[in-house]
Amino acid sequence: MKEQYDRTMGPRGSLLAVALVTSLLAACSSGGDASPETTSTTPTVTATTEADPTTTDAPTTTEAPTTTIDTAQVLAAEVEADLLEAFRLGREASQDPFNASKEQAALERRLGAIADGLQGSLAEFRERNYAIRPNDITPASVVVESAPRFLGSDGEVAQVQICEVNSWILVEIGAGPNGTDAIVNPDVVASRATIFMRDVDGIWLFEGSSLIEEWEGVAECVAE
Repeated sequence: MKEQYDRTMGPRGSLLAVALVTSLLAACSSGGDASPETTSTTPTVTATTEADPTTTDAPTTTEAPTTTIDTAQVLAAEVEADLLEAFRLGREASQDPFNASKEQAALERRLGAIADGLQGSLAEFRERNYAIRPNDITPASVVVESAPRFLGSDGEVAQVQICEVNSWILVEIGAGPNGTDAIVNPDVVASRATIFMRDVDGIWLFEGSSLIEEWEGVAECVAE
């Protein structure tokens, strides 16, 4: 299946695990009994009692723990972890746009138009002396809403639906009173989107996105 990817990159740099379930089973059983034999002579002789215990021990067996790993769950967890890491690195770069190493780390987790979009936004940030800052009242978040769906003949592309609350505050660095940051855009936007990740040498890279719906001034995605 051939997918068409759209690049979405908001003015503030809108950016984006599964726990593996392992069961361990162990069984251990053991047992034993004793049955003594007793003999006695005639009454004119001092009675004696001789014990001849016979003991039979049941064999003890121990079953090695069995671990079951769902490969589909493992793969889904890898996709989601790499997706969230790509978004985290993008946010870090947007908070410190003059830091070349942070920009490079974020770009290395992106491909094609998505990488170009972030690079262009960071260049604009530097030109305008912009950056993003956390919103103390409404925390930003990215939630994976569905398990990855794998596309292509080899499953090298994963499609994931997310809900992002973009509450990052766009500021002009040091342009406020006494050298504080001046707020440029404090708006909160929630959006639901489809994210496309491509497997490159064992790492899932952020390759594309397609906006499903967007809500301005809302801190959550409306239920489907």
